[in-house]
Amino acid sequence: MKEIILIFLCFFLGLAGAWSLICFGEQIGMMDLPNRRSSHNKQVCKGAGIGLLFAILVASFFLKITHFLWFPALAISVASLWGGDRYKLTVKQRLFVHFGCSLYFLLFLSETIKMGSAFYLPIIPLAVFIVGTSNFYNFMDGIDGIAGISGLIGFLLLASYGQYIDADPNYITFCVCISASCIGFLFFNFPKAKVFLGDVGSILIGFIFSCLTILMAHSAMDFLIMAGFMFPFYIDEMSTMVVRIKDRESLIIAHRRHIYQLLVNEMETPHWLVSLGYGIFQAVVGLSLIAVQPFGIWAIFSTYFMYSMLFIIISLFVRFKAHAYR
Repeated sequence: MKEIILIFLCFFLGLAGAWSLICFGEQIGMMDLPNRRSSHNKQVCKGAGIGLLFAILVASFFLKITHFLWFPALAISVASLWGGDRYKLTVKQRLFVHFGCSLYFLLFLSETIKMGSAFYLPIIPLAVFIVGTSNFYNFMDGIDGIAGISGLIGFLLLASYGQYIDADPNYITFCVCISASCIGFLFFNFPKAKVFLGDVGSILIGFIFSCLTILMAHSAMDFLIMAGFMFPFYIDEMSTMVVRIKDRESLIIAHRRHIYQLLVNEMETPHWLVSLGYGIFQAVVGLSLIAVQPFGIWAIFSTYFMYSMLFIIISLFVRFKAHAYR
């Protein structure tokens, strides 16, 4: 019963965060002004991820979530609010904060690992995974609904797989609480956005997701499966990076070359349809990875390969059609 009340509380915190920014965002200077790289054509309040942050902190308190998860999440979220949504930090400053928070989590986690209660990989690759996921999530938060839907599905998949591998029940409930806060936010972001998550929310979700993937995994196989619960975001971002490197573009400059952006901007597909499509693809990939888990590591790699090829084929078609629309 207490868990159900907490889940509903997190839902209302996600809802309240979005509503408060709609009401007061303009007065406090939290407006996202459209530019030539935007996928929207009017100013919209941003920073609604503050509701998700409060939900995470409240859930952490009641579920006794370890400090080396919630504290760096708080730090990275506040830094993103200040240095991304309100003012601007340089890329180097942002990465310094992101790696600092990731190392805080991993160094404290390493002490737990020494006691034999967690999955282990070298710290540096894991730090790159956390920072990459945090930023990938931020880069992919560009149209109505996509970040909220992906957060909802991703954390529900984590909760489902957590039950399958007998993960800590508190972490499973924690995942459900985050999904509930995403639902609350989506009331004002989907199908037509009245408010955006902002960096305070998108970087936070990516950070928490990647940390929970590491924290809940009992083996490398668990890690590979759970990381795949955000597969559409990873494959879109990485394939777009390849295209931009090929075209000798700077990777630190904002752009509109992700597949979801081309679908919305060049091909004029409705935001809600693209976001829903990404969510369905995410759920299918995640459930497929869970289904093939009993068949071993090669089945997992084969599943990744199959869906990667499918996405690449679709992306080549979309890029060709988008070029024709110009």
